[in-house]
Amino acid sequence: MIQVKAPGKLYIAGEYAVTEPGYKSVLIAVNRFVTASIEASGDNGGSIHSKTLHHEPITFQREGDKISVSDADAAKQLAYVITAVEVFEQYAKSCGKTLRHFNLVIDSNLDDASGHKYGLGSSAAVLVSVVKALNEFYELDLANLNIYKLAVIANMKLQSLSSCGDIAVSVFTGWLAYSTFDHDWVMQQIETSSVAEVVKKNWPGLYTEPLQAPENMEVLIGWTGSPASSPYLVSEVKRLKSDPDFYSRFLEQSQSCVERLIYAFKTNNLKGVQAMIRRNRSIIQMMDKQAIVDIETPQLKLLCDIAETYGAAAKTSGAGGGDCGIAIIGDSKHRQSIYESWKASHIKPLPFHVYQGQ
Repeated sequence: MIQVKAPGKLYIAGEYAVTEPGYKSVLIAVNRFVTASIEASGDNGGSIHSKTLHHEPITFQREGDKISVSDADAAKQLAYVITAVEVFEQYAKSCGKTLRHFNLVIDSNLDDASGHKYGLGSSAAVLVSVVKALNEFYELDLANLNIYKLAVIANMKLQSLSSCGDIAVSVFTGWLAYSTFDHDWVMQQIETSSVAEVVKKNWPGLYTEPLQAPENMEVLIGWTGSPASSPYLVSEVKRLKSDPDFYSRFLEQSQSCVERLIYAFKTNNLKGVQAMIRRNRSIIQMMDKQAIVDIETPQLKLLCDIAETYGAAAKTSGAGGGDCGIAIIGDSKHRQSIYESWKASHIKPLPFHVYQGQ
């Protein structure tokens, strides 16, 4: 039995701008996981079992490059798992591997006990866990960059709005600086080239760089209890592109802020990190005023304002509209006070930590 895990994520800075190729963001992997377990099965076929999406295992067969499952409803629920398997096996065949039957089990603790989503990037972690499990099963020993690319190809077959930063940090873990690739170029490659050829090429705009947090810096995470719809929020911000002056100004300001944030990491400058977190919040608030939906909701504003009263630097995380906010502190003596104040305002502290990989 092979077992692998892929962590969830949170954005620290650069949200929205990261949907444009070359514009940088900073993310963290958190110590909550999607776990994939895989083992060889008999000659009569294999099975896929997602404990959170579909409670019973389903059997599958291969039809060319496609996976055919025994339950049409399950096929919809398991689209990310099935597509990841299809993409990976196309790659494995190009490497001379003979396809084998297997039983694959997916489990997750990215959501709370009642199934509410924290906004930790569950779809990305599912893709990454499946690719990592198959990588070990077929003994391909792939580099992290190739694992990322295979997961992205599967993701792009299912949706087009994602920056895929959640996939990147789920693969590379820890603190990560990231900018997305030219999506049109990669999609064209997917449509005209084999999976192996797409993986082999350099993707324009793609940038990943691990970061080391300043000494004594800590990230506190609060959850508003209100799930956000990232695709809806991102598409709303895309609407703001109809004002090119506003949108280009937003992109420039976000890029400058995140570049300075990355520099603060590299120079062990906690105060510099906090200053850029506050700056990034104000840039997103500027966008919020132009949008027809709330990015920084009243509860997220309250989360941030409470943290700021204790000297933390706080902002929304990810698409906003609900889900999580983060606070950067340099003195753990204020952690419990922030947590207690959040709880008094019906904001749930999430005691997660940055996951640095196995």
